[in-house]
Amino acid sequence: MLTICLGLSLPAAGFAAEKPVTQATAPPEAAEPEIIFNAKLFCSLKRHVDMPFKGIITSMRVHSGQRVAKGEVLATYRLAPEARMAIQQRLAPPQISEMEMRRLEMDRALVPMLNKQQELTLLVQKKLAPTQSLAQVNQEIDLLRQENSTLGKNLEKARQLAQQDREVLSELLGSALKSGQVPREGSLNAPCSGYIIGVNPEMREGAELPPLPAAFQVGVMDPMLLRAQAFEIEALQVKIGQKAEVTLDALPGKKFQARVSRVAWSSIATGPDQPAYYEVELTVPNPDLDLKEGLKARVVLRKPE
Repeated sequence: MLTICLGLSLPAAGFAAEKPVTQATAPPEAAEPEIIFNAKLFCSLKRHVDMPFKGIITSMRVHSGQRVAKGEVLATYRLAPEARMAIQQRLAPPQISEMEMRRLEMDRALVPMLNKQQELTLLVQKKLAPTQSLAQVNQEIDLLRQENSTLGKNLEKARQLAQQDREVLSELLGSALKSGQVPREGSLNAPCSGYIIGVNPEMREGAELPPLPAAFQVGVMDPMLLRAQAFEIEALQVKIGQKAEVTLDALPGKKFQARVSRVAWSSIATGPDQPAYYEVELTVPNPDLDLKEGLKARVVLRKPE
């Protein structure tokens, strides 16, 4: 009995000495609750104002940082003689006059042929002329009318294009053209309401300039846009509408609130060995105009729970 009892008790002691199958593991480290990345400020809307024709600047009416309304005159310039001649040619395209003269000649040529058609019709009815002569005249009249019709359609298209070009010229010159007359002076007008964020250094009174691209830049500064490049792991956690806190080294002690307005769905880099970054855009209110285009910012975005 003692032996049996010892035999039965040994396995139990062996099992009791073994370690449990499962053990409690340490909880994983908490993930970072924030996403932090650097961004750059841009105007939410920016338009360039070009000087389309050669001329001499006669007045400068705005300066950098000035608020302007849509259509407001930014500067005026006196058109160079060669510029006025080029505009005059655009206002009176020679091809339109040529087509009008050609159509008038065709109308005149049609009159005697119609008279001849009428005479041959009477002669054929009286059997005094062959029907082939009348058929030939009818064919010539049909061809002339078809040519006249095609010319009329082309003339109408040319007139429409000329009218559209006249409207373009009016917009470029900053004023409506009256009776095809070319004004001696043009103006550069604001294409939208905003602030003057850039003035070409060549723009000054008395300067004689060729056609000048980006003579002025007008930007909308409230709200501003923040653009950044987020790494793929972080970009997948960014959602439209998320709020963020913005700080700038250039404005210590100030904080701004922003909201995610766009997240790209394709990465900037396409190579398989290159890290994938996605463009992220945020909108930040700027009622006091503290933020300027080009400033760098630090964006702290809280991850969604």
